[in-house]
Amino acid sequence: MAVEFHAPSPLVPNRECYLARYSRCLSNNVWGVVDVSLESLFPNPLIRYQRRPSGCLIEQFQSRLCKVIWVEHSEVDNSSVPEVCQHFVTSGHAYGAKQWLSTLVRQHERLTYIMVRNDRRPQQLVPTGEENLLTLADRMMRSFWRNLSASRKNQWMTVPLSGAENIEAIIRFVKDKEGRRPGPALVMATTIRIPASSRRIFDFLQDENSRNKWDILTHGHIVQQTRSISNGCVPGNRVSVLEVKSAEDPDRTIKTLLQESFTTSDSSYVTFTPVEASSFSMTLNGGDPDNVPVMPSGFSISPDGPTGDEGSLVTIVFQILDGTASPMHFPSHSVGTMYKLITETAKSITAGTVDPDNMGR
Repeated sequence: MAVEFHAPSPLVPNRECYLARYSRCLSNNVWGVVDVSLESLFPNPLIRYQRRPSGCLIEQFQSRLCKVIWVEHSEVDNSSVPEVCQHFVTSGHAYGAKQWLSTLVRQHERLTYIMVRNDRRPQQLVPTGEENLLTLADRMMRSFWRNLSASRKNQWMTVPLSGAENIEAIIRFVKDKEGRRPGPALVMATTIRIPASSRRIFDFLQDENSRNKWDILTHGHIVQQTRSISNGCVPGNRVSVLEVKSAEDPDRTIKTLLQESFTTSDSSYVTFTPVEASSFSMTLNGGDPDNVPVMPSGFSISPDGPTGDEGSLVTIVFQILDGTASPMHFPSHSVGTMYKLITETAKSITAGTVDPDNMGR
C-alpha cells in the first residue's frame, strides 16, 4: 500500500512510503501486525522516509484486557523540518510508538463511552440529540485533521506577509455530505512554542470561562456552556455546546459553537465550529447531522520535551469563508484579517498560560 503519515502541524513534512503489511495470529490470543517499506523494489528519489520493520504485538487476556507492544523503526531525512518543530520530530513525539499507542487508547476510550451510553438507554428508532452531536463532532474532528495535515492534497503555501514565515495557508471547499458547497474557505495555520505545560494550555483553551481571554471574536460577550457530553475518563474530554451571548442582552444568542476537547498522554486537541441555530435544532431533534456544514478551527497541543513540562508546541488553525478565494488566489483582505487573528490569539494564549518568570525561555 501507499501511505502518508501526518504530524499535527502543517510545518512538519508528512512521511510517505510504499509498504507491505503482514498480519498474523502468532499463537492463542496473540496477534502481530508488521509494516516494512518497499523502496528497494519501487525506488523513488523523492521519498525521504523508509519504514523499517515496525508494528505491534497484541496479546488478549481473559479479563478482556489487551497488552499492546508497539515498535517504530524508521530511516528519515529531517533536514526540511523547521527549527521550532525539530525537537518535536527528532524526539519521537510526532511519529513515535507512544503517539500510536496514545491514539489507540483514545479511540478505544471514545468508543467505550459511546457503547456504555447506548447500553444505558432503551433502543430508539430515532437517534437521540446526544448521538447526533457526537456524530457531528466526529465529522468536525476528521475535517480538522484533514485541514491540519501537510500532504499532497494539502499544498500549503507560506503567507506572503512580512513576519509570517511560519504561517501557512491553503484553500479548502466547505461542503456537506450531499455535496453542496457553501463556498471556498481560507485556512491558515502556524505552530508556536509556549513555555508552559501541555495540560495547562489545554485547560486554558477548553474552559468556556477563559475563552474571552484568547478568542477575539467573543471579547465583550458572555460565553456559556449549555450542553456537555463526556466521552473520556480524563476531565476535559468532552463534546460541548457553547453559546455566545450579548453582554447587553444576555437573552440574545449571537452564535452557537460545537466544541470537542480531549487530551492523551502525548497530545491534546481543542476544536470548534460555528453551527447555525436552525441546523443545530434539527440535529438535536433527530435530523441527519451529516447535512450540517462544519468549518472547524482549533488547536493541537503537543509536549516539546520529555515530560511536556518544559514547554509545548501549539498549532493554531483558523478558517473563514471567502467567495473570492481560489487555490491560486488568496484575497489580501482575508489574509490580513486571518494573520491578525492568529498572531493576536498566539499572544493571548501565551499571556494566559505562561508564568512571568518563564517568559524569556
